[in-house]
Amino acid sequence: MIKANPLVGVVIGVAAFSAVAFVMLSNSSRYVSVAEARQTSENNLHLKGELVKESLKVDISNATIAFTLKDENGDAMNVIHHGLPPANMGEATEVVAVGGMSGDHFQSNKLLTKCPSKYNEEDKKNLPAN
Repeated sequence: MIKANPLVGVVIGVAAFSAVAFVMLSNSSRYVSVAEARQTSENNLHLKGELVKESLKVDISNATIAFTLKDENGDAMNVIHHGLPPANMGEATEVVAVGGMSGDHFQSNKLLTKCPSKYNEEDKKNLPAN
């Protein structure tokens, strides 16, 4: 009967953990302000801001969305997203565009939206308790 060396198990565990950590860190991206986005050439950035509703333009035939985001510092950035808009884009109050700079605009390959609560505080009080 062959006995396994406990050290081999520890080495295999550490190697597996290191591989998972490397993959997670290499796929991570950071949140940036408009000013920070303008100063970097990285392509996996999260640009978060308030959607300027009147700027939203959807071009279904070319599958593009163009809009302006205003960050928490009040700086604005034009965003162009290739792909169809999220279903709740019209109700969105905040948008996170994932991508990077392309000339004078932010080129997005993924959009995350935050919409106002479905219920206001008064409505929540009238919901039945679970």
